[in-house]
Amino acid sequence: MDIIQSLGPLAIASRLKRLSDRLMKDAELIYRKEGLPFQPRWFATFYLLWQKAPIGITEIARELGVTHPAVNQISGDLEKAGLLVSLRDREDDRRRLLSLSPQGKELIARLLPVWQDIEEAARDLLDTHAPNLLGDLDRVESALDEKEMSRRVRGLFTNRQQEAVEILDYEPRYKAAFRRLNLEWLEKHFEVEPVDERVLSDPQGQVLKRGGKILFARLDGEIVGTVAVVPQEEGTAMLTKLAVTEKARGRQAGRKLVQAAIERARALSARTLRLHTNPKLAAANQLFRQMGFSQVTPAPRKDLGYKRPSILMTLDLNLLHHAEKWK
Repeated sequence: MDIIQSLGPLAIASRLKRLSDRLMKDAELIYRKEGLPFQPRWFATFYLLWQKAPIGITEIARELGVTHPAVNQISGDLEKAGLLVSLRDREDDRRRLLSLSPQGKELIARLLPVWQDIEEAARDLLDTHAPNLLGDLDRVESALDEKEMSRRVRGLFTNRQQEAVEILDYEPRYKAAFRRLNLEWLEKHFEVEPVDERVLSDPQGQVLKRGGKILFARLDGEIVGTVAVVPQEEGTAMLTKLAVTEKARGRQAGRKLVQAAIERARALSARTLRLHTNPKLAAANQLFRQMGFSQVTPAPRKDLGYKRPSILMTLDLNLLHHAEKWK
């Protein structure tokens, strides 16, 4: 049983690597039988030097879409084989320019007919068995240029994490969790001020009776985060007291709480959602920007009752709605 073949898309990189290794091994045999002192893995760099020398390491890496160290390694091998020479750039002494040596240029004449035969054999193979392979590879590479595989996997992982997070509305039994979760970050970064104490001690009076909402994130049966949304002047709501316990950071609880807060603000007929944050809260501020909030500069002067510095950020819910509608 061919385990790599049976794994399908999961082993796509291993499958392509195996195919590449097989073709490289065949090419190595061809060169050896023809008595050519050449390695298949040198081909792309060697061919580019023939076409565009003199050229720098950085330019080669960019042209071929490979890493700088990979080009360094191959160019070093070519130089040891006597096929390449390097000179300092007259305009930039730190930069090396690579060219084929006289021996390398002589080798080109012997390689060209072999490359023509390899190209013809490869074309026959593809035309007979996989006529769309090169076009498909072009499309796959273009798709990865737009969104690399790591981002695709991270997106699926993030979605799975978010699905594991439950959003719950306030119940009296969660009052202690609302206080505990907020004290955790307040005591770590700042001091608990009288304004904080009023809200945390009386969420019913300070948030719910004002028409606001308090939400909680539950993960693996445990309350790990909370956020409040409070109506302000007409058309505006305030996102406040966002907190996620340390051990649940990175598991999408904060993002899902902010998403839920945005939905609740819309349900309150708010057109603008505001929040006040602090420069020290780097992770939270990054999340807010990712969710579409932008900093108001300079922030309007308004006494919030806090000693700690404050940054005002806002989200236009109408613009957000239109952006989501036309995605």
